[in-house]
Amino acid sequence: MQRSGSLRRVPRLRRGPLGAVALTALAALTACGGDGVTISASSPPGTSTDTASTVTRSASVDATPGPAAPSSTRSTPPVPPDPPDDASPRCTHDRLTLSLGRISPGAGNLYVPLVFTNKGTAACHLKGFPDVTLLDASGERIGAPAQRSGDMRPAVVLAPGESAYAALHTLNKGIADEPCRQPATSVQAYPPGSTWALRTQARAFQVCGGTFEVSAVRPGSHP
Repeated sequence: MQRSGSLRRVPRLRRGPLGAVALTALAALTACGGDGVTISASSPPGTSTDTASTVTRSASVDATPGPAAPSSTRSTPPVPPDPPDDASPRCTHDRLTLSLGRISPGAGNLYVPLVFTNKGTAACHLKGFPDVTLLDASGERIGAPAQRSGDMRPAVVLAPGESAYAALHTLNKGIADEPCRQPATSVQAYPPGSTWALRTQARAFQVCGGTFEVSAVRPGSHP
């Protein structure tokens, strides 16, 4: 006989294979949530998607390279060349006077300065070798013109009244077997670059030993 109000006995549930599978799946989902999958019952729909989109846009903006910095290199203007030494005009024959200096003997050689003086009112320059010839009393040439000797020299700028000279060179009598030329009455010289000649008294200068040379002009009136 059963008593009223007695509790009915409910059979216990047993964990079968399906229960174990369900627990395993739930654990796997929980573990994956640590890599970016968040399961939240209280989160409204669309919250996770909006957050991920915001993060993605921020990363994209930060990764965009900014404008390149302006180069610090500046173009350097060309340096103008230095003015030449002979910036003044060339001394023409009408600006010059010609004279013959004192003869200087030495070790069988004779040297005499052929002097060009600026008689003008402005500076001018001379550069190079003059063309020199000896003349007799009738104005006829005595022998060949002087040969150029030595190196080219820098331009000589002559202020008014200043001088430059070219050295004439020959040998003393008896040094060489070749006889001397007759003594000259005058010396004719074309200043460097000029086609007009100047003349001056030769002071009995004569060429001996077959040597007659002239140097390039240099500053001063004598060595």
